[in-house]
Order: sequence, then C-alpha cells, then structure tokens
Amino acid sequence: MDKKEMLTRGLQEGFGGETTRKSVARGGFTLESSHYETKDGNTYHDEWMADRVGGGQELVEVDGKRFTRVYAGGTISEEALKDFGLTKKDVISFLKKNILENGDKIRLQGNFQPEAEGDWQYKYNVIDREESIPVTVGKEHIYYKGELVFVHNFIISPIE
Repeated sequence: MDKKEMLTRGLQEGFGGETTRKSVARGGFTLESSHYETKDGNTYHDEWMADRVGGGQELVEVDGKRFTRVYAGGTISEEALKDFGLTKKDVISFLKKNILENGDKIRLQGNFQPEAEGDWQYKYNVIDREESIPVTVGKEHIYYKGELVFVHNFIISPIE
C-alpha cells in the first residue's frame, strides 16, 4: 500500500462515514477526529475543527514512512446557499459522494474534473508542486449551477 491508497482509504472510511468519529483535545482545542488502521499496521488519522468553514490535518504512516495533508475551506454563507435552495448538508453530501466514488483521483497530485452531475460540478486542481522539496498544493471546488458553493485548499507533504 502506498500513501495515495492510504490517504484515499482513510478518507473514505473516515469522512465517508465508516469509522467512529470522536472528539479529541489538541493544544487546548476540542476537535473531531477519525482513525483508520489496516491489518498490516498502516495508519490514517484525521483531526479537524469546522462547521461552515474550518480546517484540519490528516496524518498517514505507510511502511514506516509518514505523510501529512492539511486542508482548510468550506461553504459559502448559509444565506447564499438558501438563495440556491441548498443547505450545507446538500453540499457536504455531494462532497462525500465524490470522495466515495473518486477518492483515488482527488485531493492528491493530479487534476481531476468528472462530468457534471445535473446542476453539480466537482473539480480538483494541483496549483503548485515543488519537486526538490516534495510539497504539493491543491484546490478543490464544488459548483452548483455554475456558481462556487464550496472550496478546500490542500497541502500534501512527506514528513522526513
């Protein structure tokens, strides 16, 4: 298993809904977390603080190598969502659907834009990559009727 597969499976099991979410204390703050481990000892751990907007950090250990992916963002205001006839839950449901169906293609080192699904469109782009210092920056968007309703920014890096 590589970091890509572990990040994908951990996210699908955690945010996608299969692992138990818990509250944890980190530096005096209460965060939500999910944790996933494989039988061979590979580990995925995610901690976040968010409602409409916020952020978090995923940590992965695969075959003794560690990686992190940090993220921040969220949805447009609840008032703006109401103008579309949407709720935050509608947007997050579409995000979860994309994570479960396309988890191996998103939030990683490559661009991905599937076909629109009715009024909904998901898009992920790598916006910066440093080869000599292995850091990748990506950005995830969700559009509804062509208008931005959700964005997340990501930074992926090994821990060495």
